[in-house]
This record gives sequence, C-alpha cells and structure tokens, in this order.
Amino acid sequence: MEHKSYCRKCGDDIATERWKLGFKMCMECGEREAKKVKHTNVPMNKSNYMFVSDMEMLKQLNPKRTT
Repeated sequence: MEHKSYCRKCGDDIATERWKLGFKMCMECGEREAKKVKHTNVPMNKSNYMFVSDMEMLKQLNPKRTT
C-alpha cells in the first residue's frame, strides 16, 4: 500500500518521490513560498561567500557601516 502525501499548504497530493526527498509542499505552493524570501550572497574577506536572507545580519557583517 502506497503512503498518500498531502501538501501542508493547499492539501493537494504530492508525488511520493518528492515527499521522500523531504518536500512537504506541492510545487506550486513551494514556488510561492520561495519567492517570499529575499536573499543575497555576500563575499566575505579571506573566506567564502555567505548566504544572507536577514537584512539585520547583513548590516552587522559590514564593519564600516555608520547606521
């Protein structure tokens, strides 16, 4: 018997393969949620790029900021 998986937002069926990968939303709801988050990649001095989605964190990363 196959396990039925439903989207946590709209209740539509989710493909079993998608559910097994850890996705709990259908493609449409997942796309909508992903577009709500604004993010950027910040090059760090003598390091790698850092993924930032919180504007306050971005402000704290700049040691020369005045405000």
